[in-house]
Amino acid sequence: MSALEVVLAASTAALATALVVVVVRLGRARRELAHVQAQLDRPRLVPSPTDAVRTVLGTAMKVRDHGFGGAFRSSIDDLLQWADVERPDLARLASTDGTVTIMFSDIQDSTALNHRLGDRGWVRLLARHDRMLQRAIDAHAGHVVKTQGDGFMVAFAEASQAVGAAFDIQRELARVRPGSRLHGVAVRIGAHKGSAVRRDNDLFGRNVAFAARVAAQADGGEVLVSEALVGTLGDAVTVLETREAVLKGVPGTHRMHVLDWRP
Repeated sequence: MSALEVVLAASTAALATALVVVVVRLGRARRELAHVQAQLDRPRLVPSPTDAVRTVLGTAMKVRDHGFGGAFRSSIDDLLQWADVERPDLARLASTDGTVTIMFSDIQDSTALNHRLGDRGWVRLLARHDRMLQRAIDAHAGHVVKTQGDGFMVAFAEASQAVGAAFDIQRELARVRPGSRLHGVAVRIGAHKGSAVRRDNDLFGRNVAFAARVAAQADGGEVLVSEALVGTLGDAVTVLETREAVLKGVPGTHRMHVLDWRP
């Protein structure tokens, strides 16, 4: 065999080896692409923009770090920790007198519900709950400032808007029929209206914390509001019950009022 033939044979072998490597890598890449596509095509439990899925990873991490019991604190408490800082997105919602109405809500006994339904059923329930609350909030010009688990923090320019949204939420839940995912779900709602600290087009202060503390006193199915809020509504609402309580982190005893949301 001539030297030229040896070179050609070696080159051919090298090219064949390279081609085999390329084919193998191409096959591997195709399998990886197919796996990624399958993940993308997998149906989601809830639409990705909703914050129902927001808690799946967070809950898992809490369970890992704090145990199952520590993972399910009140959603209102979680929201308050987040809200106890400056909130630029509240500034545009202040009414002409410089006040803002803050409403908090969450599902009563959510830990027990999560146990009973399992994670998949719980996330599906949250999706229905979130859509229902969002409809009521939008109908009364509210702005969802933050969601956490099953909790909502919402800002309104006027107290009447917050109360209207709260009434709509409770009325819709009362109409839920047996068999619905929301059947038997009780939401507690609390709201407070007050002046807010303004600085550099920002709005924040103790009234956000006060609203959260009012909501924490509410029972499932109730709309509980502060004395300051109910005083702005006049005869537009009916007060079913008045309570006095010491609120965590707030000096003194405070009066709160359960409103009649039934038509």
